[in-house]
Amino acid sequence: MRTFSRGGRAVTYSKVGLMVLREHFQQRKIDTTFGSFRSLVPLPTPSGAQETESELESELLDQLAFAPGVYDLLTQPIIEYEVEGKRRTYTPDIVVQLHASGDLRCDRYIIEVKRRADLLANAATYAIKFDAARQAADHLGAAFRIMDDARIRTPYLKNARLLSRHLENDPELISLDVLEAAIGFDHVSVAEAIALMRSKGIDEPDARASIEQCVAWRRLSCDLSRQFDDRSLIRVRDLSILSARHDDPILRSLYEADS
Repeated sequence: MRTFSRGGRAVTYSKVGLMVLREHFQQRKIDTTFGSFRSLVPLPTPSGAQETESELESELLDQLAFAPGVYDLLTQPIIEYEVEGKRRTYTPDIVVQLHASGDLRCDRYIIEVKRRADLLANAATYAIKFDAARQAADHLGAAFRIMDDARIRTPYLKNARLLSRHLENDPELISLDVLEAAIGFDHVSVAEAIALMRSKGIDEPDARASIEQCVAWRRLSCDLSRQFDDRSLIRVRDLSILSARHDDPILRSLYEADS
């Protein structure tokens, strides 16, 4: 089985190397029809803003773009491959390229986004399509995953949308300095952290912004699988301990999803 890139030229995909996805894949154009969903999701990744044709796809992109270790994202990539001399085409919803993390190599996933009710109602119809997807993914050095609404619509989605704006600029580390000096690597609630910073003469808006920035940049550890608010427990991250890719809720869910 051979795989092809832009223009049908045969290429070799490295299973350990990073790729800028738009340089390797053509994309299926998403047409607008009556009652259809079409959205442009701005992304800071190398392939840039991406169009989606479902709300679920947009929600997953928002979370993946916020997750640490994600290098690039692309929607509707056209994958051409050959089986027993016959040329075939497969277009998944999303392909994602990850950096290496800790002992984990850099990796990539081909993702189908579906509602769980749709998957159950049309299991037989999707079986052949998903088998082709697994074959295509294997020969691209990728893993195939199915992400449904139960995996996508979690508290992490709201957290990603709240905190991702802080990734546009370097974090103000004042909260990190205050907390490390006062409590070291112990846990404290966001509300308690703000009170501690106010006792040091830092205004509440500045304290809250610094905490959110440091959580977004993963300089403050927090369980983002739960809604982030004043009750959330945070602590200064010990940089001597490497965090695994699967410490992030959406990447862990992607790793554990059906394939």
